[in-house]
Amino acid sequence: MKKCLMLFLIPALVFAILDTKWVDINRWRCAINNYGGFGGGYWPFPYQNYYIFGAGFWLGWAPSDTITTLGYNPNTGGREVVPTLCWYWREGYTNSLDRVYKYPGDWPAPLSRFPMAPQINLSNMDLWCCFCDSDPSWHTTGGRPIGIDIALTTYGFSDSLAQDFFFMKYDIINNNAYPINNLYFGIILDADIGNANDDMVGLLRDRNFTVGTQIIRVKNTGYVYDYDNNEPPGQNWQSGTPGAIAIRLLRAPTGLTMTAFKKFSIDFDPIYDRDQYLTLAGYNYQTGAYEPFDSIDLTPGDKRFLLASGPFNLNAFSTVSFHYAVIGAQYGEAGALPNNRDTTQLAWQSYLADSIYRARIINVGIAENLNARDNQNITIYPNPVRSYLNIKSKQGRLLTVEIYNVNGALVNLLTGNDKLQWDGTDNRQQKLPNGIYFVKVISENQTGLSKVLLLR
Repeated sequence: MKKCLMLFLIPALVFAILDTKWVDINRWRCAINNYGGFGGGYWPFPYQNYYIFGAGFWLGWAPSDTITTLGYNPNTGGREVVPTLCWYWREGYTNSLDRVYKYPGDWPAPLSRFPMAPQINLSNMDLWCCFCDSDPSWHTTGGRPIGIDIALTTYGFSDSLAQDFFFMKYDIINNNAYPINNLYFGIILDADIGNANDDMVGLLRDRNFTVGTQIIRVKNTGYVYDYDNNEPPGQNWQSGTPGAIAIRLLRAPTGLTMTAFKKFSIDFDPIYDRDQYLTLAGYNYQTGAYEPFDSIDLTPGDKRFLLASGPFNLNAFSTVSFHYAVIGAQYGEAGALPNNRDTTQLAWQSYLADSIYRARIINVGIAENLNARDNQNITIYPNPVRSYLNIKSKQGRLLTVEIYNVNGALVNLLTGNDKLQWDGTDNRQQKLPNGIYFVKVISENQTGLSKVLLLR
């Protein structure tokens, strides 16, 4: 059945500018496309062990009836979005600017066509694209457009700490003059760990783990693993003991967390808009019972899960964002059955992904919609730094410089006039270890962020 479904993954917009670029950093290889989905994912590179058949977003709305827009339909391999913004879809799908932009490469997307597009990369490998649901001909399950734009930014880091995960940020954009309320948003993951028919689903909703002498808290993490932890070599599996593939919700609009985690198989996928909306809202669409967290799985099969949040409101001309990590992790010894698995490694990778994301993307306090004007008058050199890092404002304004380590901890604070130097020490003048640091520069009406490598 899955081999037949592969045919549906090839979009049928004959004249469309359909584009795919790859997360190809560290130990992940995964395709990101500008028509709603991602997949074909294998880990850990260089092994071609396939973990993601297909994945994407679900967005549900209930104004009077129920409407859903799908970036990926696991039952058909299809989707209900087109590779452009709502402003442009009536022009057709031939504009070469409607594509996936990747750093380094053709980054950034032009502001003249995409005023919301980020202009500064925040990782070693940013990707950005957008799509909309305004074309009614693509709503194939009895639904209709919501009138929403969605922008997807993907982040990947090259260092060993982040070798087993990458990050995704979905911006849901309402460019209408009216609010769209009571929305649900989620990620659907159709994972095939080699053979599609012996997978299991698990959930770390909110749990403490002991790792060495440290107690860590892991939450909002759904995952798929292999039933008997054994995969013979074949077309979709090269070698090794299977691990687990997980999605963690990292950040959501204020007051929201994971509100539903639903698992299902190809035999009872929710196919129609009403059933998909009920699933997003945490209901068993077959019985109507409110069962928001499917935390027990007993039988192997061709599994998928939906990790959802809501309801939330989207005001006129506003944007909300959801942030996720896609994680690969070891998960037990070869041949171990589900009740005899050590979840610690998976929990640690989930915790590490959350920590790194907050440190490198969120906690340094830099808004993700900065454009090139924000730091064009600030100069930081050299990089890598071996003795002194020079920080200079071209306009002679007062500078404040904050130095953060990769865990998001503030290690030094400098103040001056138009030029400062950092000598690789902390606020007690102790030498810091070699590695990556984040330099947040604040001057009058300006904020900038740079990542520097300290080598001595």
